[in-house]
Amino acid sequence: MRHFAESFILPIIDANRYRRICEIGANEGENTEILLGRPNLSLTVIDPFPGKQLLNMCDRSERLNLKLGLSLEVLNEFTEPFDCFLIDGDHNWYTVYHELKTIRDRKLLTEGGTIFFHDVAWPYGRRDMYYAPESIPASYRKAYQQAGIERGKSALSPDSDFNREHWNAVSEGGEKNGVLTAIEDFIDECPGEFRFTFVREEYGLGILTTRVGYQIMPHLLLLVKSKYVALSAGTRSAIRNNLPVLYRTLAKARSNFRRGLKHY
Repeated sequence: MRHFAESFILPIIDANRYRRICEIGANEGENTEILLGRPNLSLTVIDPFPGKQLLNMCDRSERLNLKLGLSLEVLNEFTEPFDCFLIDGDHNWYTVYHELKTIRDRKLLTEGGTIFFHDVAWPYGRRDMYYAPESIPASYRKAYQQAGIERGKSALSPDSDFNREHWNAVSEGGEKNGVLTAIEDFIDECPGEFRFTFVREEYGLGILTTRVGYQIMPHLLLLVKSKYVALSAGTRSAIRNNLPVLYRTLAKARSNFRRGLKHY
């Protein structure tokens, strides 16, 4: 998630004037530290096993609230909504789908809010990964092994060292398998409520907005040129004139992205 902080996450947070942020899965808090650089932001982090650096940040900042536990348990404790969620926790269909369902059902996202996701592309867009397989109900848990993943192959690879330390689903694709599949299934159950966009680079950044929130998103998202998006001269001119700081920020960032956006 840190890879996208300056180029996408913070510009969108700033443009929407978000204040209350919830981050699911922070590890050592690398992304958290960047967000704390904005003095107007209040952060709540959910992580069952926070790293030492994140714990030190909690001691230093009154704007950082750490909730120890699994996301599906902690989300049910919240009573106040957040402007923005950053989801980078357990990378499997069951967890991501039910995180989204809980956020929606409990009205934990403000009107016009945004949810960011990491790992919506390969390798976990269409393949489950379990940090703690026993925490996933058996009916939702794919067959899994602690073995490596190889791009372009559905089966796990004994010759690959990539992510072999994780419990990975033995096959890629199919129903209820992977982060991106979970997001798509959630959106299909809420017709007309959300718009979803993702950037393919660096394992994929997903951006889910309410329809209200999406009204100002094109000024940010359409700056990234790709085979999926083509900006007219008039659109570029309007963005440049009305949002000059954001235009310069993302115009510079777009050159770093080899592959672009896909819209839902």
